Amino acid sequence: MKTLVAAVILTALALGACEKKRPENIPQPKADQAQTAAVSTAPAVDQNPLTAPGSYLKSTVGQIDKAKAAAALYEKSAAESAKSLDFNDTGGN
Repeated sequence: MKTLVAAVILTALALGACEKKRPENIPQPKADQAQTAAVSTAPAVDQNPLTAPGSYLKSTVGQIDKAKAAAALYEKSAAESAKSLDFNDTGGN
């Protein structure tokens, strides 16, 4: 038992003494001019909807009826789903 403990301690000390050397100078990649030109330089997007492009406003304003229909369908299906959880309603059987 003592030899096992001694062997474990010596192994730990030997592994602790073997320290990897870190490179002093880590090479950094250099960007080409073609790569730097590909970076987007677009200005920040203005969040004011009145300054949005016309096609965006036309496409979103034209979808109001579809959104209202989808909301009504969601409310109807949510009500039916909640009704199916009622254990007192046996469904006529």
